[in-house]
Amino acid sequence: MTLSTRFAALSAFVLLILPLTDASAFTISDTDDFLLVGRGPSSVSTGVKVSSSNSLGRIYSVPSGANPDVNDNPPWPLPAGATAPVQGIYNDGNIAVTHSSGTYDFSDIDIYADIGVRCVANVTGSCRSGWSNSTLTGGGTFANDSTTMADIETELVSAALEVSSLSATNGWSVSGQGSKNAGTGHWTLDSNGVDGNTTITLAGGLNVIVIDNLGYDMKINNAGLVIDGAADSIAIFLLADESKNWLFDNASITHGTSGIGSDAILFAMLDGGNDTNFNFSKVIVNGAAFWDLSQDGGKLTMNNVQGCGQWVGDHLDFNDVQLARCAFGGTVPEPNTGALLSAAILGLAIASRRVRAFVR
Repeated sequence: MTLSTRFAALSAFVLLILPLTDASAFTISDTDDFLLVGRGPSSVSTGVKVSSSNSLGRIYSVPSGANPDVNDNPPWPLPAGATAPVQGIYNDGNIAVTHSSGTYDFSDIDIYADIGVRCVANVTGSCRSGWSNSTLTGGGTFANDSTTMADIETELVSAALEVSSLSATNGWSVSGQGSKNAGTGHWTLDSNGVDGNTTITLAGGLNVIVIDNLGYDMKINNAGLVIDGAADSIAIFLLADESKNWLFDNASITHGTSGIGSDAILFAMLDGGNDTNFNFSKVIVNGAAFWDLSQDGGKLTMNNVQGCGQWVGDHLDFNDVQLARCAFGGTVPEPNTGALLSAAILGLAIASRRVRAFVR
């Protein structure tokens, strides 16, 4: 092969891989159909448990000064720049139980869903550990779907591997509680966590925000956190110390008004252990997903939570909630693609110099 032929071949290779720079690092096309995903076995705890005056796939009341939430008790008003959840029937309260021995337990709950409840098998038999005074409407059904449940597991395992490979980025800024370490791109918070209204402003593209919680639980107490940015902004929040938990009390976590999507914010746990890794009490959510990807038997506990989000973990235990689905669906750049592209471009440059030298 002549040098000019090699040059042409390498040019074609670079053109071939260029589209990969916009590829998603992990696909979540099945996962993002579901509001709740319980991944744990029944031998440890119920995969998905929701009880007492709830609705999934419908928000009955819009937060306001007169009617802040389902229990009339989180902080109000929301911070400046926050987008409040909207009242309505969304029919997106779909539930997935992905473990072969996983179960769900519902009581006093209205589920509005276009898919419904899905288990690996025995969806109205061994997968159902409770169904009392509850309804399923909106076209959704109870069904066994081992294929989709396996696909969700594949997506989430891939997501955990990919998210664990990400490093903190520097393009975002914080106004309010804590400080940004310009050297590491970490957000440093003390033992109080976020106890005053705080806004994170994102750069375009992917923002990975690692929280230096300094050995303390990551808390939001009596305050609101707004995550804002342009339409192409994506945020993934991680804890530097995952032996601690996310504890939100009398709080709000919402997206802003500058164009950022309701599917662009993810709070992720990768190594949380067998603990209550997300614990929310009296919280308004709008536009954020909460994933415990540890698969260590951990729990997400939600009491008096209202709004639009997505919850994934081994065991979900919810009480007094009104929830619609804002699943994480942001495009996450493939970390290795940049290195591959750089290597190809370097090779192209070397080949180009050799061709020019040969021609001269």
